[in-house]
Amino acid sequence: MFPSRPIGPDARRYLNAGAGHSVTRPFHLRWLLPALLGDSIRRWWFVWLGSWIVLAIATGFWAYGSGLAGWRLLAAIAFLVALPGILGPVVSIPVSVDLPATALTIAGVALIATGETPGIILGVIILTIGAMIRETVPVVAALLAWNPIALLALVAPAVCAIVRTPATTSGVAEWDDITAHPIRAGIKYHAGRWRDARLMVLPWGVCLAGLYAPTPRIVVIVLVAYLQLLVATDTVRIVQHVAGPALSLAAAATIPVEWLPLAIIAQIFWFIIPERI
Repeated sequence: MFPSRPIGPDARRYLNAGAGHSVTRPFHLRWLLPALLGDSIRRWWFVWLGSWIVLAIATGFWAYGSGLAGWRLLAAIAFLVALPGILGPVVSIPVSVDLPATALTIAGVALIATGETPGIILGVIILTIGAMIRETVPVVAALLAWNPIALLALVAPAVCAIVRTPATTSGVAEWDDITAHPIRAGIKYHAGRWRDARLMVLPWGVCLAGLYAPTPRIVVIVLVAYLQLLVATDTVRIVQHVAGPALSLAAAATIPVEWLPLAIIAQIFWFIIPERI
């Protein structure tokens, strides 16, 4: 059942998958939520709203394990959940895999970061579930945790790629062209915008403080996040679902604690509404 308001192409394909229709790659790898939720908008709302709770708790757990406490822990959570790319475009709410996938990614990363065998095992299990929601979860988790063990979860999309056959067409020529030629599409949709600070920089808000004296890990994460744009048509949500968690924690650890309450307010009520795509 489609909502009365317009929905984006990704959301439409998830609903089609939920209704039992075959979908094109890579959407055929993201089978878990459509299989569980079908095309019921009410069920998608339930998961989307619940994902915010999981995201906040998992981020807090990860931040605490990273040595943050008090205002710094609260700031790490606030900085991440307030990022416009985490919220995503209106046409993808609530039918989206991004938020649930990122919530599970951080939960898995937080458990792996404990360094304890039970935590690592449970973390990989959670990441494997997440990989059935979005196939990139293990790679993002490996970057955030800075631990290749997260890549074990790639077994899920690998098996799925073998046993599930994607549709040959979506029925929309433009969508099919993007799928067939992702690099060409990525360059086309970002033409003239690579140096657009309002699109590429401003949406980070106070999280930019996380780039102060960056570690090699932060540099690699941010670089990978932006390299994705070469094969993507969206921008803000793409980079922030990858680099957002790391920059949020880094900013919370960097900003002087006496300035954190103001920084939290500035992030939540950022004075310019950036594009949420």
